[in-house]
Amino acid sequence: MIITKMLKKYGYYSNIISGGEVIVFDTIPETDIAIFLSRTGESTETVKAVDNFKKRNIKTIGITCTPDSSLTKICDETFVFDFANEESVVMTGSFVFILNFLLNGIKFNDIANESEQLLLNIKNYIDSIDLKKYNHFVFLGFDEQYGVSKEGALKIQEMAIQNVEFHEPLEYRHGPKSTLTEHSIVIINSKDTEEELKLAKELKEFGAKTILIGKNKDIDIPYNDGFESPLKMIIPQYIGYKKALIEGYDPDQPRNLSKSVILD
Repeated sequence: MIITKMLKKYGYYSNIISGGEVIVFDTIPETDIAIFLSRTGESTETVKAVDNFKKRNIKTIGITCTPDSSLTKICDETFVFDFANEESVVMTGSFVFILNFLLNGIKFNDIANESEQLLLNIKNYIDSIDLKKYNHFVFLGFDEQYGVSKEGALKIQEMAIQNVEFHEPLEYRHGPKSTLTEHSIVIINSKDTEEELKLAKELKEFGAKTILIGKNKDIDIPYNDGFESPLKMIIPQYIGYKKALIEGYDPDQPRNLSKSVILD
């Protein structure tokens, strides 16, 4: 979703579709190239979906962190980032790397120089929050930041088994905010707009802990047309990790999950 929104901004037509929709409904959009993402290269719906595209003579490109996987064998072309593989079931570092790789395909974006200090700033800020008090995590963002919010919510849900939501910022006023309590944390992946600042103030009045991510905000990550998104992903990953430990969960081995979803 993040990449699709970014490509559209720069004048490229793109679409996003799940492997499940492809193999169940044989839904194939009109396209010249299809890109398939699978950290392990073994997720059944992703691998099977490649066949459906190849039958229509559409070029297939696989992106994975596992050499000699099923995805590398079936795609016309592959990018294998084995150094970004991780033992954890939850996709964290590998997700950030692949996202930044894809963004660099749109426009070169060097985040290495700012990431080290930012990591320390994020750690210090999150460590100052008593996460024991919170059991409800809400992520808000417009456009490609909605995709960042969705992925952030997923990380906390997977690692720490928490109640999570993701919405567009102004849409949140129309009903979902009714669930806010003093045990809620709202994270706004800001595009540095005045409306998002107003919303943050409003939600604080309801008693929720509000974290505004943007230029000179609670966590200082200026909006850069979406190219700063990999840096924003570090925040929910660290929250999920810390909250999992507090709750007595293994953040690397969440219940009911595996690194690859294999279907019969």
